[in-house]
Amino acid sequence: MSRKLFKLAAIAVAAMSIFSCGKKPLTERQILELIYKQAGGEQWSESNQKGWLTENLADWRGVELDDQGHVSSLILTDAKGVIPAEISGLTELKRLRLVMKNEKDVDPADCFPASIGEMKSLEDLTLRADVPAPIPSLAGLENLKRLILGVHSEYPEIGSRVLEDVTLNGLKGAIPEALYENTELEELSINTSELSGGVSPKIAQLQKLEHLNIDNSKFIGAVDKDDSVLPLEEIFSIKSLKYIFLRGVSTSGTIPASIGDMPELKSLILCSLGLTGELPKEIGNLPKIETLEIYQQNITGSIPAEIGNAVTLKQLWLQRNQLSGQIPASLGNLVNLESLYLSKNQLTGSIPAELGKCTKLGKGVFNDFSENQLSPVIPAAVKNLEYFDKIKF
Repeated sequence: MSRKLFKLAAIAVAAMSIFSCGKKPLTERQILELIYKQAGGEQWSESNQKGWLTENLADWRGVELDDQGHVSSLILTDAKGVIPAEISGLTELKRLRLVMKNEKDVDPADCFPASIGEMKSLEDLTLRADVPAPIPSLAGLENLKRLILGVHSEYPEIGSRVLEDVTLNGLKGAIPEALYENTELEELSINTSELSGGVSPKIAQLQKLEHLNIDNSKFIGAVDKDDSVLPLEEIFSIKSLKYIFLRGVSTSGTIPASIGDMPELKSLILCSLGLTGELPKEIGNLPKIETLEIYQQNITGSIPAEIGNAVTLKQLWLQRNQLSGQIPASLGNLVNLESLYLSKNQLTGSIPAELGKCTKLGKGVFNDFSENQLSPVIPAAVKNLEYFDKIKF
């Protein structure tokens, strides 16, 4: 090879080397320093600034390191401005919690970078914002086990199939179908005023679910939603459920008899769902139930005497329905009952003297029999209750 050709080849190799190397990646310290600068670190509270920009990263408030010295956890609860895209360079990060305190008229709303969706090691992710802010696609986060979103935005894409704990607050639109594919899910909480499409029957796939909270009310007492899907049969087929809270999710439906076949259920709260039909007698079969609240519905018929078999009950609320007939004497078997709320129904007859056996009655909040057609005569056994003065007739 001639000297000229050799020189040209050397220049070409050097140029290729420069282009292939590209920009040198930031160190984890440099990334954290950039986050501090762009997320308004100088405006954080004194406690949240503790240790930041000092020599030892382990001393920086909200930063945790793994055994190899890599950043494994980052918690910022007072961030302002934006989170830089370079955050994805924290490749060993398993837990990320960002609470943005942006002011609507001052700081940009798009505070969460799309690069968060590239952080493959994430297992625990929390994103909250005081202003509407787009949430990046989370389709690539296959290892995510815990997800908390508190942002006024559309639901993001979800890629994980190993989620165990999900809280979605303030989002709007339809629940992502991918959520129902997380068969390891144990806790699901959705709080919104703009839930479209209701709840899919696919929720029956979540056979490890223990806590279910879906609240679609702008304020307590609202039943003004369009008719939407609330698959109660599928929900009550999840035998692992311990706590259920459903409000404002639908404007129709009935409570199925399968409710009685839930061996772990401790708390059932159904509010403002527009439910019709009667209370199923199978409610009395629940072996662990402590809180039963089915109120502000269109339920008719009488209170089933079988409810008296649910002796673990501490709180029974059936107010604001269209219940008729007499209060069953079997409620006297509920010796653990502290709160009984039956007001604003169409109940008739007398207060059962057997309620005098419920010695804790009146101890809990809201004990009310008013606004029915009940006899004004109160049995002596009920008058002798320790908390009688807390009961409204």
